[in-house]
Amino acid sequence: MKDLEGSRIEITAEISADEFAAARPQAIKHLQEHADLPGFRKGMVPESILLARIGESAILEEMAEVAIGRAYPTIVISNKLDVIGRPDVKVTKLAIGSPLSFTITTAIFPKFVLPEYKEIAKKIVAKKEAVTASEDEVEKTIEELKRLRAKSDAQKEGKEYDESLPLPEIDDTWVQALGAFENVAEFKEKLKENILAEKTRQARDKVRVEIMQELVKETTMELPEILIEQELMRMEEEFGADIARMGMDLPKYLTQVGKTREDMHKEWRNDAIARAKTQIIAAKIAEEEKLEPSKEDMDREVTALAARYPNTDKQRIEGFVRMILENEKVFSFLEEQK
Repeated sequence: MKDLEGSRIEITAEISADEFAAARPQAIKHLQEHADLPGFRKGMVPESILLARIGESAILEEMAEVAIGRAYPTIVISNKLDVIGRPDVKVTKLAIGSPLSFTITTAIFPKFVLPEYKEIAKKIVAKKEAVTASEDEVEKTIEELKRLRAKSDAQKEGKEYDESLPLPEIDDTWVQALGAFENVAEFKEKLKENILAEKTRQARDKVRVEIMQELVKETTMELPEILIEQELMRMEEEFGADIARMGMDLPKYLTQVGKTREDMHKEWRNDAIARAKTQIIAAKIAEEEKLEPSKEDMDREVTALAARYPNTDKQRIEGFVRMILENEKVFSFLEEQK
C-alpha cells in the first residue's frame, strides 16, 4: 500500500492463478445471463458459443472483475481501511494460467488528531456575555408593530401611508386579536420573553460557530475530494430549496445571474471544505465522548421527516437525523465546558 495526497491510497495486489481461475464459472454465468444472442434465451447460451461470439479476452475481463470484487472486501477488512466511495481499479496483468495483478486507488477517511477541544470550548464559553432583554428593546419592537398596523389600516382604507401622522396606540382588543393575550401588559411580557429567547439563540449560535472555527483551525486534516464534492452537492440542494421557496428553479436562477454550476461550486469550495471538516470533527468528538442520540429521539424525528418527505429513502433520512441529533449533543457537550 502507498499513501497518496488527498487522503487516498494506492493498493498493489495479486491474486493467485488458481484463485483467478476459480472465478471463471461465475464470470461465464454472468455473461450468459446478459448475452443477447438470436435463437437463445438469456442465461441459456452454451459456453462454447458464448466464447466464439465474445472471445476469451472478454471472459478474462469478466473473471478479473469477479475475482477483484471478491478480494477487495478482504483487503479492506484485513487492513482495517476506512474507505470512501467507489475505488478506481486498473488491471496490470491479465492472462490465462497466470496470477492476476492489479492496482486499486481509493479515498479513505482522513486521519487526524483532535485538538484539545474541551479547553478550546472552555475558553470561548468563558467569554460569553450575559443576555438580557431591555424595556427599550420591547418598546422599539412595539413601535415597529404600531407602524405596521398604521400601514395596514391605511391599505384597508385605500389610502397612502402618511409617516407624519401619529401612530395608533395598541390596546387590549388589538393584542387579543394577535394571539392568546389577555391585555397589553401580558403581551409586553411575552414579547420580552421572545426577544430574550431570540437573543439567547443568537448568542448560543455565535459561541458554537466560534468553537468550531477554532477547532477547524487547530486541526490538520487532508480531505479526500469525494467528501468536498458531497458537501458541495448538499449545499446545492439547500440553495435550490431556498430558490424554490421564492418561486424559481436553480437552472433559471443561474441563467439570470450568468453563472454555471461549476462557477457556483468554485465560489462555495472553501465553505464546503470548512463544513466537511466541521462534520468530521463533530463526529470524532461524538465517538470520543460516546455521545449518541436516544432511540426515542431518533424514532420521533425520523417519523416526522419521513412524513414530510415520503419519497425520500428511509436510510438517507435516518443518516441525516442521526447527524443532526449527534451534532446537537456535541455542541451541548462543548457548551458545558466551563
